[in-house]
Amino acid sequence: MLAREIQAGILIDGMRLPPERKMAGQLGVAVGTLRKALLDLSEKGLIERVHGSGNYVRNSNGQSDTDSAKTIYGFFRLELIAGGGLPTAEVLSVSRVKKNSAIADIGDSEYGHRIRRLRRLNGVDAAIEEIWIDSNWQEKITRQALYDSLYLFYKEKLGFWISRVEDSVSALQLPAWKPDDFGSSANGRPTTKQTDAVWGYVERNSYDQTNSSVEFSRTWFDPDTTRYIARFK
Repeated sequence: MLAREIQAGILIDGMRLPPERKMAGQLGVAVGTLRKALLDLSEKGLIERVHGSGNYVRNSNGQSDTDSAKTIYGFFRLELIAGGGLPTAEVLSVSRVKKNSAIADIGDSEYGHRIRRLRRLNGVDAAIEEIWIDSNWQEKITRQALYDSLYLFYKEKLGFWISRVEDSVSALQLPAWKPDDFGSSANGRPTTKQTDAVWGYVERNSYDQTNSSVEFSRTWFDPDTTRYIARFK
């Protein structure tokens, strides 16, 4: 959660984190558990621990693309309307299907792996997404093999990592494959017919460390719970 909030810009470079005991209480974890997490973040270059002073965020724009800790959440742009939120994912399906003209140029094969997932933030229904990668990366991908962070899966299992993205943000009618019990209705709000509902919509083209287009995704996010946000400094 701390890595996500640092990379999302919620915790900005140079910010001093609260005292460890206070932060442990806020997060509902033991002080020893928190200290292990802070040590891990320090080793990954996301915070600096200054003896006698405290823990400081180190979120440099000059980060190395080879540092997976700095790219897993670096391009995650959805958060709860109230702010933040720990992202989790539930895979609905993984299919190897023929690409169509709507899919960006993401490789040489005429087939791609299409991954459909539900996204939640702090357990709250937030978004549905459809992600495409070229089938040449791996002949078969199973639901069980995927991580919550696809970017980490790409790096550790497929051998590439995402170095930059281009997002187009608008609003769009929900796709027919959206589960009926996911979204505003599941969060205790009135719902419309699935075919009539319009959510926020993001199309993303993602590029690897060689500047090749390797991923295309569509994300519909629930405007009752979630917002798309980009921070600049």
